[in-house]
Amino acid sequence: MKHRKKAPRAHAAPAAATGAQTARLPAIMVGALTLASAIVLAVWLAPVPEAGREAGMATGAVSANGSAWSVGMLRPDGLRIVVTGRDDASKVLDPAQFSAERVQRGYRIAARIPAVLNRLYCWCGCENRGEHRSNLQCFEDRMAEDCEVCLGTAEIADDMTRKGITDAAQIQAAVDVHWGPGR
Repeated sequence: MKHRKKAPRAHAAPAAATGAQTARLPAIMVGALTLASAIVLAVWLAPVPEAGREAGMATGAVSANGSAWSVGMLRPDGLRIVVTGRDDASKVLDPAQFSAERVQRGYRIAARIPAVLNRLYCWCGCENRGEHRSNLQCFEDRMAEDCEVCLGTAEIADDMTRKGITDAAQIQAAVDVHWGPGR
């Protein structure tokens, strides 16, 4: 039995010298963003039966799979709360009373787009504890002052509305991707 002499193995190029690895990273990120966008769009465009729309408006609504709905569960309309209360900025605290710039910016956002924030579930869980009705209410007291989730939710909503996206279900879907379970 003859043994073949193995060809010498070429040494791998240093990571800095290979463009293939760095070219793949953005492609992976683009693919992930494309997939996330497709899922959000599919959920947003999915037809909701007339009975589901009516049931989704009540606090004790039944979810699409027949289980009892509770705050935080996705509703047929794409929201996670029953929209109630004021949707104006009349109770939003004055941003000037806070020293941190990011906190001030959050309270300015709440004053600028209160109706949008009033439709959004805040993943910090304040609605589940019965403390707040929506992300807007986090800015009607000092909750958002020390809460990354409250501030982050408002920042996502602000960014999307500035880009012309005003549908609360689309904004909630983006918030869910960033702050929801499994993030």
